[in-house]
Amino acid sequence: MSSEQDVFFFGCLIVACMLLMFRVYYSSERGVDMALHENIKTRRTALKLSQECVAERVGVSRQAVAKWETGKSVPASAHLAALAGGEHEERARSVICRNAGMLVGRFGGYVLLNAGWDGYASGLYTDLPAYWLSIAAAGLVLLLITSLDMRKRHDMRKPQFAVGALLLFSIFFLPSLLPLPSVGLRQLLSDLAAAACVVFLDLQYWRHIWKVK
Repeated sequence: MSSEQDVFFFGCLIVACMLLMFRVYYSSERGVDMALHENIKTRRTALKLSQECVAERVGVSRQAVAKWETGKSVPASAHLAALAGGEHEERARSVICRNAGMLVGRFGGYVLLNAGWDGYASGLYTDLPAYWLSIAAAGLVLLLITSLDMRKRHDMRKPQFAVGALLLFSIFFLPSLLPLPSVGLRQLLSDLAAAACVVFLDLQYWRHIWKVK
């Protein structure tokens, strides 16, 4: 594959990443307006709970839960409070799992982007350019998704922006600028610089944005 074809291929991957990013963003922004009985059923199925499980937690029969979900009856205020309490616990677990996923996605995104670009730009694996670009594109997708979520939770500060820019510089440009004859050594030093940036960003920002404790 020629260098022009490589650039075209990577450009197509970036466009695909952008389309996926916007799809994820707008789907997450779309709200849902529904009646009480629809909301009860939707939340129960989203939390993967059976009617029997909900009934046991609230202290009613399964038939009562079924009537709530079909709109044939309305839960009493005490039952609504019990439903809200159980949902709060499940929501807290869900938030922790989601935050953990975002943290893993952020780390994984930079690992894939760095590994893919190293494999492509180092010249050591010239027979597999599309393979390495695909890995880099997968990392880019993860970074775009986590960046969108970060944008909703956190206003980026100047040190964070500066270290993030240094991280990308270490991945894309530093290997070719180091005055060393060994390609492997240049890649290693660049990877160490990128890793240091990732550790700083995690300690100062990521673990506070996506709390898992």
